[in-house]
Amino acid sequence: MARFEMYLFMVESEKQTIESSEYELICWVKNSEDLNEIQSVANDVINTHIEEAENTVMFGTASIMVRGEEVMNLGFRNNEIDPDKIDEVIDLISTGEEIEH
Repeated sequence: MARFEMYLFMVESEKQTIESSEYELICWVKNSEDLNEIQSVANDVINTHIEEAENTVMFGTASIMVRGEEVMNLGFRNNEIDPDKIDEVIDLISTGEEIEH
């Protein structure tokens, strides 16, 4: 059976706390050249992680690799959270500094 690797990054929030998590996953497919199948399996895995998260998932990204080459990059946002709040968190993360408030 064919496979692909997925590097999943998610940001969760609980009250005034925001934390990120990273996962390196191996996912199985029938055909690793079928991008529709890869996207379908990746979406299922992402949805499972979101549903099983302890806190509210704000947003995240998933990088899909087949035989060491990136073939897809998926992004997702929680549409129930104010987009400005998500943008603030993205700006904080992109500075690369650890900040405690």
